[in-house]
Formats: sequence, C-alpha cells, structure tokens
Amino acid sequence: MSEPILHTPDNETEIDTLYAFMSIDTEGRHGIVAEILPDLGSTPLVTALPNVAEKMKPLAQQIARKTGKRVGLFRFKREAQVWWTEG
Repeated sequence: MSEPILHTPDNETEIDTLYAFMSIDTEGRHGIVAEILPDLGSTPLVTALPNVAEKMKPLAQQIARKTGKRVGLFRFKREAQVWWTEG
C-alpha cells in the first residue's frame, strides 16, 4: 500500500468558527455534505470563512436538488479542545 499524499499548507489564522453545510433528513438526522470537485475529489462543504460559505451556497443548493434532502448552513464555535497529538 502506498503512502498517502499529504497537503499541509501553512496555517493562516486562528480558527474560532467553522461553517458546515449539512443535510437534514425527515427524522431530523444530520450529515455533512460534500461535492465531487475536479482534481480534488470528494470535498466536504466546510470552511472557516463566512464569505467562502456564501460562495458554497450554489453547490449546497445543487446537492439539495439532486438528493431531495434539505441542506442547511450551520455555524460551529470552538468550545474546547478534545484531543491533541504531535508529530
């Protein structure tokens, strides 16, 4: 088995908020949605930037139309670190 290719750009800022698009089924269960993007593959619609979340809305609308599920944008605030490891 080959080693995975890692993409590790420099960190840009402290992240206190994440925006994630999630589908909501008829029973109220949620799941993070992803789009298949050229040269990237399956890409979850998650970002730390509100302006990027705005730009993702058309993708989320396409996913909702294709799947018949409701898709919503959720904001998550950093509350507590729950795990840590170092290399």
